[in-house]
Amino acid sequence: MKILWVLLFVSAALYGQAFLKETHMVAMRDGVHLATDIYRPNNDRQHPAILYRTPYNKDTDGLDEETIHLLNILGYVYIAQDCRGRFHSEGVDSVFLNDGWGKLQDGYDTIDWVVNQPWCNGKVGQLGGSATGITTLRAAAALHPALVCAAVMVAPSDFYSQVVYPGGEFRKSLVENWVNGQGSGYMIPYFLQFPYYIPLWEEMNLHTRTELMSTPILHLGGWYDCFSDGTVLAFQDLQQQANAGPQKLIMGPWVHGEPSSHAVGELTYPNAEFDYLELLLQWLGYWLRGFPASVLETPKVRYYLMGDPARADEMGCQWLEAETWPPKSQTMQLLYLTENGSLENGPPVANRDLTFSFDPADPVPTLGGNNLTIKNGPYDQRALGSRSDVLSFVSNELSTPLRVEGFVRGQLFISSNRPDTDFTLKLIDVYPDGREMLVTDGIQRARFRNGCTEEIVRLLTPGKVTSIEISLPPTAIVFNSGHRIKVNISSSNYPRYEVNPNTDAEPNDRSNPQPALNTVHIGGDFASRLLLPVVQEETRVASRPAQPREFRLFANYPNPFNAATIIEYSLPSQAYVRLNIFNARGEQVATIKDETESAGRHRLVWDGLFDGGEAAPSGLYFYQVQADDFRESRKMLLVR
Repeated sequence: MKILWVLLFVSAALYGQAFLKETHMVAMRDGVHLATDIYRPNNDRQHPAILYRTPYNKDTDGLDEETIHLLNILGYVYIAQDCRGRFHSEGVDSVFLNDGWGKLQDGYDTIDWVVNQPWCNGKVGQLGGSATGITTLRAAAALHPALVCAAVMVAPSDFYSQVVYPGGEFRKSLVENWVNGQGSGYMIPYFLQFPYYIPLWEEMNLHTRTELMSTPILHLGGWYDCFSDGTVLAFQDLQQQANAGPQKLIMGPWVHGEPSSHAVGELTYPNAEFDYLELLLQWLGYWLRGFPASVLETPKVRYYLMGDPARADEMGCQWLEAETWPPKSQTMQLLYLTENGSLENGPPVANRDLTFSFDPADPVPTLGGNNLTIKNGPYDQRALGSRSDVLSFVSNELSTPLRVEGFVRGQLFISSNRPDTDFTLKLIDVYPDGREMLVTDGIQRARFRNGCTEEIVRLLTPGKVTSIEISLPPTAIVFNSGHRIKVNISSSNYPRYEVNPNTDAEPNDRSNPQPALNTVHIGGDFASRLLLPVVQEETRVASRPAQPREFRLFANYPNPFNAATIIEYSLPSQAYVRLNIFNARGEQVATIKDETESAGRHRLVWDGLFDGGEAAPSGLYFYQVQADDFRESRKMLLVR
């Protein structure tokens, strides 16, 4: 790793520290102009470009000035652009419809403009997270040959099944709250016009293009992220394609937009931090600047195996590395629903059924899960389990840990007295103290049980038994010993999903809701069951970062340096930290840190400037860290 940083900063010396910012109105193929900021080294050399396309305002969204400055030092041009119809750009916002490979291709056209500028060497990388991750994936699938790499955080790969209609039901809170929050509420009625899978959705589905794609992509997501399935499925699909470039996957125990967060919902996971910037710079450096291939020599997948935070000594709460996800040793374990509310390894012999009343006027409220604008993450479900419209099934206490990694599914035999309804499924980790912590959950609309194109949609025949499958977002978790596995089944999860009116009207006609009597059939010919992808303990590279046991100051790198250098130190506990720079005469010339910091390893950059902004001359300098009673100094050499 230090070799990479040395190469980065030694090469950065060639570019100096003078930079330009320019704003251009870039023309798209239909004549609409998009506001585009260019941050580049002030010289006549050609550089690779890093593109960031945002609906959130390029002036305030994206990389901070320090990171942009670092990218310029490293010889990159950084480009921030407002999407069509957003802020300083012309046109009308279409919520990503024009960012892909349809009639209008704003991502492709922008890249085309970039590579024809005199300061670009013909190579472009694109990065983004969430909405800007969507614009990145859509540009990658538009297949511009100059897009040589991408980095995508927390973004969906299929708008129909992951954003608007998962399981065939409208994803109410996410779509309405986000789209209305952008001032683009006119797009909600537009999406509601198309409840069936049609060519419109084909143009919003990355998986229709993966066999054509060649862009190497770094994927990052969280198990409780609202788009966790998109991150994992994009990686899996592209990894299997013969023409696709190398793919990397990072999955942590995080909710949307909070990578490295320890507190998630009502749990706090230890060792959840991940240095994404370091990996990102390696990824960009290899593909855009030809730096060493160490980033490709590490395993393709790095993921956090969740578990009981208080039982990390047994299994779980650690980072694992693999070449595929889920691991190849995965096997499917079946747990059958029983009439008495248990989960058993074998199916009951006799046919039985459990019926509940579902009233659309009183839906089961959402409590945690893979959400965006409402409570997300693992929350205790006990407040909902006492409802009469929730069926619960729970296993015996586990004598040994059970490691579940993959897409959990429920295969249910159901019937209803109404022509349409929903069935929901929650996977829950029951703790020894009684807490019922949500792991993952999903939904399936009955009329869409065979698929989502209009010609194969089938309403229910009241009273007739049929099968449905509910697929849950991916997870990687250990159910520790002493814990129990639980599933809750109902017909609503509001406002995560819209409420089904239980009628035969068109899918988004909810004008005449009717109560339903819904039944889950158990045993015999109708043995409803849970499918758990179980992984046995195997030899694999595992990382369980330990908390630093002592204060420590590390050697800076690179050393000698020209433009900037990295200083790292570790703290075993929270402390007030001062990091100062001294010249060879012992005079303090810069203060880099002067505040309280949490325990852990910390990294700072000194850009070779004195506190007053004056560039430090070549020479010997010392950096000193003081934290509580700890004080240590090291020397470094600045060469202009």
